[in-house]
Amino acid sequence: MANEFLSSVSPVGASAEAPSDARFSWTDSLQKYSYFGVLALTAVLLYSYWNMLVGTAAFWADDQYSHGFLIPLIALYIMWAMRPNPEAQQPPEGQEEASFIGLMPGSQLLKVSTGVILAAAVGAYFLRSMLPGGGEQTGWLLTPANGVALAVFSVIALGYVMIGQAFKDVTATERWIGLAVLLAGYGIRIAAAQYYSEPLNRLSFLVVLLGGFLMVGGWSFLRWTGPGLGFLIFMYPLPSFVEQTLLLNLQKLAAVMAEVVLTILNQPVVRTGSVINVDGIPLEVAEACSGLRMVTIYGGFAVACALLIKRPWWDRLIILLSAIPIALITNITRIVVTALLYRAFPESEVIHKLVHDFAGFAMMPLALGLLYLLLKVLSALSVEEEEITGYGGGALGGASPTG
Repeated sequence: MANEFLSSVSPVGASAEAPSDARFSWTDSLQKYSYFGVLALTAVLLYSYWNMLVGTAAFWADDQYSHGFLIPLIALYIMWAMRPNPEAQQPPEGQEEASFIGLMPGSQLLKVSTGVILAAAVGAYFLRSMLPGGGEQTGWLLTPANGVALAVFSVIALGYVMIGQAFKDVTATERWIGLAVLLAGYGIRIAAAQYYSEPLNRLSFLVVLLGGFLMVGGWSFLRWTGPGLGFLIFMYPLPSFVEQTLLLNLQKLAAVMAEVVLTILNQPVVRTGSVINVDGIPLEVAEACSGLRMVTIYGGFAVACALLIKRPWWDRLIILLSAIPIALITNITRIVVTALLYRAFPESEVIHKLVHDFAGFAMMPLALGLLYLLLKVLSALSVEEEEITGYGGGALGGASPTG
């Protein structure tokens, strides 16, 4: 059965290159110039789009998109997991690894630094309500120091990820295509400015990044960095018309489904619009409880999981298709449990507040638990991908080579 969850190579297709024993060489001018070219281009594009990025980060102060600052870090991890030569950062066999001022091996420095930064970022995400102003109106994520720190760390981390990943000769065709994509991205940005379309402006940033990486590193480089770049789309807020449409529909759906579940549980429930009355206790399914936040957060997580998991393509597709149902089930469970506890403790305002807040924190662990169960079920139903590609029969029981 398929038990390995994470893949160290790109799962984009069977044509993905196998890991290479070649090590990065600073004496090779192609390697050196390509390496610094990618970093310089990334820094220039970050500066070019700084106003757009600051405007995007303004949405991260809203609970709906407060996960946004984690997306660049996850995108870097996707690149790290997909790099074609994962052993490149290790010292040559028989040689002692250099240490960082005698404290730790050099290869562990970025891992420890990344862990500390991720822990601080996740801690800040969950503890933001304890900050002055609740982390909403103060714009604590928007300070210049924080923005510059995230940008600088992203460039440095990208540089570390690329160490040892050999750049191949890039054909003139690849460079011209990359340049054309980059210029097309800036064309989209000009059109966005002309028609005051901020979503198009945000999209153009991803286009110029993809074009720039293709221009410098070619298709072989874009094959393992492209999925991480594309994942950056989850740091953007939804277009306002899409957000409002989804909010209204998800709010109504959550109220209706919660009413159905409570009725099945033999609870005295009456729904009026988005307000559920359980034994005379009104419980409003507000916009914040519509489940849109869970859909956006868990949707991004499911995409990352599908990119990194070592499973057949249909398993990845099932994980993607299950993202919205799992997010909705989690949100409906939250509403139902809240309604049941409100009825059990009708007079206690303290318990009401604790239940409401705890239910919000419990949504992601519940969603991850459902994903884990899904992975277990898929493991039980799937066979190893090597078995599928070996004879072509796969799970459908095709003919074996022995007839």
